Amino acid sequence: MLVRGQRLLITVTWLAVSRCARVGSVAAGGLYRDSSRRNQAFVVNEVGGLWHAAQEVPGTAALNAGGRAQISSVSCGAAGNCSAGGFYGDSSGHLQALVVNKT
Repeated sequence: MLVRGQRLLITVTWLAVSRCARVGSVAAGGLYRDSSRRNQAFVVNEVGGLWHAAQEVPGTAALNAGGRAQISSVSCGAAGNCSAGGFYGDSSGHLQALVVNKT
């Protein structure tokens, strides 16, 4: 699957999807490999039948020193109110939990 972002076109390696309460609203997240072949976490959403630009999860670039970031689960309680969970690899090679919210 290809997802067009604001500055890049990424090939998605892993995708977790949640259908939101409103028809035509979907939230998704997953991982893609960057140009250095490191896994990076991303999120993307569809509103009113239109997909918005995919974006790297804010703040993960600095945390993901191990290059193993991923969004594993996405859940939306109401349209526009979503949470995503996953992990990233720290500089010691350990996986750390990652939770993000959009309200």
